[in-house]
Amino acid sequence: MSIPQDLSDKTYVVTGANSGIGYVAAMNFASRGATVALVCRSEPRGREAVANIIAATNNPNVSLYLADFSLMSSVSQVADTLLADHTKIDVLCNNAGAANGPRSETAEGFETTFATNHLSGFLLTNKLLPALTRAAGNGLARVVFTSSYGHNNSPLDFDDLNLKKDYTTLKAYGRSKLMNLLTAREIHKRHGNHNIVASSFHPGAVRTPIWGKGGTVGRVLGIAMYPFMINVEKGADTFIWLASSSAKESENANGHYFYKKSRGKVAPFATDEAAEKLWLESTRLIEPYL
Repeated sequence: MSIPQDLSDKTYVVTGANSGIGYVAAMNFASRGATVALVCRSEPRGREAVANIIAATNNPNVSLYLADFSLMSSVSQVADTLLADHTKIDVLCNNAGAANGPRSETAEGFETTFATNHLSGFLLTNKLLPALTRAAGNGLARVVFTSSYGHNNSPLDFDDLNLKKDYTTLKAYGRSKLMNLLTAREIHKRHGNHNIVASSFHPGAVRTPIWGKGGTVGRVLGIAMYPFMINVEKGADTFIWLASSSAKESENANGHYFYKKSRGKVAPFATDEAAEKLWLESTRLIEPYL
């Protein structure tokens, strides 16, 4: 499928963009002339990523924004700054995420994986809706979530979204990736008629630092799977396609989940009912930070 080369009239926001598939995608968008905002947690790594992208693409319109994705107050602040700096945002790439070892809670009282992988992207998307809507008025806006095959791990327990019972690293990660998939679906339901196209995707088992951040389980899985993993360029392929392919192709995204540029099979418990219920509960949780 064809991907247009010129993105010079587009503004992209990419979270978790200082390494991995986020960095590869940001580099690609900048190489085609887009204005790219990298939202990163680490200032030194973020600055290095911005400098490398500018040097490689000769595109000066690449900038760094800092946020701690585990804290809604930090995400809310960076959203306000993005809105002040960009009248319109054509594409929001909710890519930031982490795998954590033992259960922990943030200073705001959320289980860390739930906050980092789901609530932060949900809050950012909702706060940036005015800029996305302005972009959609001129054609099309997109929201892309980095999900995972791990969304098949288990259904959501709406009485225990913070996983205070039966916590495991894989359960926390898998459920957060299910939330990404469901959020994309619900965005389509609520905003698809207003030219805001949402989608989610599984990048595959990619050689990134995330495997070393999931405690003992993550490290063991990373070592075992390393010979079978793909490089970050291949992992970013579907990401880039969903975020920048032709308008006609993107319209077919329709809130769906993708793998290797094709519709992926979703878990039977990834239902429309679960998507709506998650949206309503997440809206309640982020309300203090809007």
